[in-house]
Amino acid sequence: MDEGPQLRQRFKKKQSQSTPTPIQPPESIDERIIPSLVAQSIGKQQPVVFGSFVLTAFTRWFGLNRYRVHVPWTAYVAEHGGQSPAFDAAIFCVNTIFMGQKHHNTTLQRSSREVYSKALRLFGGRIRNAEVMKSTESVSITIVLSLFEAYSRTNPDSWAHHAAGTALLMEHRGPKAHLTGFDRCLYLSFRSFLVAEAFVSGKRCIFELPEWQQHIDQIRVEDMTSPRVDGPIALFIDLQDRIFKEVVKVPGLLVHARQLHTTDDPPETRRDLSAQVLRSSQALYTLSAHLRLAAAVQGYQWYNGGAVNKKMPFIGPIPSTFPQEFANSVLRGADHCLLILRLLLDHLENDKVWATHGKTSDHGDAQIADPLPFRFVSKLNFDKGRIAGSDVNEFEENIPSPDKWLDLVAASMGLEAFDVITSAQGNPDTAHSGDIRHLDGWNTALSLR
Repeated sequence: MDEGPQLRQRFKKKQSQSTPTPIQPPESIDERIIPSLVAQSIGKQQPVVFGSFVLTAFTRWFGLNRYRVHVPWTAYVAEHGGQSPAFDAAIFCVNTIFMGQKHHNTTLQRSSREVYSKALRLFGGRIRNAEVMKSTESVSITIVLSLFEAYSRTNPDSWAHHAAGTALLMEHRGPKAHLTGFDRCLYLSFRSFLVAEAFVSGKRCIFELPEWQQHIDQIRVEDMTSPRVDGPIALFIDLQDRIFKEVVKVPGLLVHARQLHTTDDPPETRRDLSAQVLRSSQALYTLSAHLRLAAAVQGYQWYNGGAVNKKMPFIGPIPSTFPQEFANSVLRGADHCLLILRLLLDHLENDKVWATHGKTSDHGDAQIADPLPFRFVSKLNFDKGRIAGSDVNEFEENIPSPDKWLDLVAASMGLEAFDVITSAQGNPDTAHSGDIRHLDGWNTALSLR
């Protein structure tokens, strides 16, 4: 959806009411004499600025995946700049909003939205050609536009709309198209956002499909055996991707749970689904425990340096957090996923709830919008209308900054993109955010099964 006209109209309205027309800075001598050289200079700066954006917005992800990508974003932008107006506009709008927010420059922020509207129009012209839409460039444009929406926060869920388009294009291209080169980077760099979009939108994730599950395994094995990685990094890649394989199945389990009332034998289907949820929970818990142990041991070695060579005994217990931020992010994502699975299993095993469902189903097709007693709300989203005026500023301060949010999503397999909101009897006024600290008892039960 092109939100540029609406944004410009909204900005002009606010500007006319509260602020005078800004004074445009005078043109430089270069701009007056040879404007084409200025345009070329700006174009050459884009890869550098975009590189700064990537390193700033994806600190943990960069540290985690620098050994895994063959052609990074910065190299692709530098090589393909100036070849596609749509791609250039997408990169330029992200760079401009990044610089505008970094330097608190409202002129740059306003320009970024204008260029964003231009990028949307140019990208719309590609839709008529199916082959062009399936190209690497088209996928990269949808990703960049999604990052712009998340960074500028024009609309809390606009990033998810673009991410859904990315998922559609990647599904049409197939996993084999994302094995090498920059296509491999597209898969690795944006896969967490596709998982987050599946949760927020209530859809299945493409990575649960058998061909994509094989793709995850193939990339995992190739990266583990790469000469660029050492033993600890290879172990982390192995465990992270195994955890990721389980996480991507959860949105599909939620979709299945929402559709139980349409099955021929809901009780039998509910038992089968409960078994699937329990198996996923056990697998995720076991893999998380292995990663926690590996990261704790590695942290111990890093802290003690030469003491490791003396074969000093490891002193427990294993800590819940440790120095490696990227490992901690993956584990936090796994904990959030375990919370969701626990809520789902509690719902499936609640006989009173399903007895009520059975009664309501006798009244025709009228069903509640979402039968699950919890939902997912993007951390970029909040309703000012339901918050007291004195609390709005405090609530806004608690929303993660664009840089922090993007890095959290990328490093946590998408699970820290949203809050898990539960409500008593579906009443939104009693909603509260799920707390992963309450998992301890359930995790103990899983370890004993």
